[in-house]
Amino acid sequence: MFYGDPWESETIVEQQSGAWGADMSCAGTRGSGEENTLEARALDALLRFLREQLDLDFKQYKPNYLKRRIGVRMRATGCRDYLQYRQYVRQHPEECQRLINDLTINVTEFFRDPDVYEALRSTVIPEIICYRKQTCSFNLRAWSAGCATGEEPYSLSILFQEALKGQSGDDPWTLRITATDLDDKALLKAKEGRYEEVKLLPGIVREEYFESKGELFEVRDRVKRPVRFLLLDVMQPPPLRHLDLVLCRNVLIYFEKERQKTVLEIIARCLRPGGFLVLGKSEAIVGDSDFVPYRRRERIYVKKDRHILEGWRRQGGGECPGS
Repeated sequence: MFYGDPWESETIVEQQSGAWGADMSCAGTRGSGEENTLEARALDALLRFLREQLDLDFKQYKPNYLKRRIGVRMRATGCRDYLQYRQYVRQHPEECQRLINDLTINVTEFFRDPDVYEALRSTVIPEIICYRKQTCSFNLRAWSAGCATGEEPYSLSILFQEALKGQSGDDPWTLRITATDLDDKALLKAKEGRYEEVKLLPGIVREEYFESKGELFEVRDRVKRPVRFLLLDVMQPPPLRHLDLVLCRNVLIYFEKERQKTVLEIIARCLRPGGFLVLGKSEAIVGDSDFVPYRRRERIYVKKDRHILEGWRRQGGGECPGS
């Protein structure tokens, strides 16, 4: 399989500027109304300062979640209030990245939620390969949004390579997986590809994809090569189009509903018609969107495509046969 170099001239689309208004800051109930207003203004000033430093729109986060995570950093730095913390960040620029790393909680493992990956292995990836063969386009494209320390994109790389074993060696298959996250430390670990524990799906031989290095397991080069890691905010549209598959698992739960809708719109623009989206087990798409359910239980959706929907109707179902 040929991997090529798909990462030419990648640019990150900047978001429009803006900050949380004081009326959106959800100041705590401690103290008088005047104290709450002062606290809200101090928080708003802090967020505007961080926005200028990081080019990160904090409106995307749920207010209470954001206050909790900032509170963690305030306690860690010994700051009593938002005003003091803003002054601390001014004097210690490295604190900006520490805050970002604390906002992104990295709980992950290889093939997390095995039933989801079994669905990818048994139905989703075979359908993707079938589509690419029918269109004589042998370029497989995926995006792991919120990839943390890399277990998710590497799991995808393994599944695609397992699926391609049964394909003709004459077909010029290429596999490209973009993996993005806001946590720079997590991305460094992801690029290293060394892990203490590796759990695989049945039938996958560990030695084929990992090399034992003392007490660690290192991802082999054949798994690493298709994966490119980028430091990227999920609210910033990536330079990706015509993707077959997007994994955005346990990311939306931290966002307000309007921001969730924005993320889904960004993903829809990146996917080809008939492309697949996988969300976390506690996430779901409600209301009108560009997606229809494919396997509800596993939170797998497919981007609407007129020909696909007509095919489902001919089969007598309102939902994809994969469900």
